[in-house]
Amino acid sequence: MGDASSSVKKVKNFIFSGTANSVETVKSFFNSQVHDEEKWALNMKLLRAAGMFAGSILLMRNYGDLMAI
Repeated sequence: MGDASSSVKKVKNFIFSGTANSVETVKSFFNSQVHDEEKWALNMKLLRAAGMFAGSILLMRNYGDLMAI
């Protein structure tokens, strides 16, 4: 549970920080998401699901009329 609270703190720091500190906060948040294997696996699942959703919308918009009976 410590990881979840630290992620929340990082997001709060990102929202309420100044512009000079925000770049470092974004870098640390990005690195914490990429270099942690459990978070990376979850993020990849979310990205894959979002990509499939967007791809299916584009497919249906472009070729949906061919599927009509």
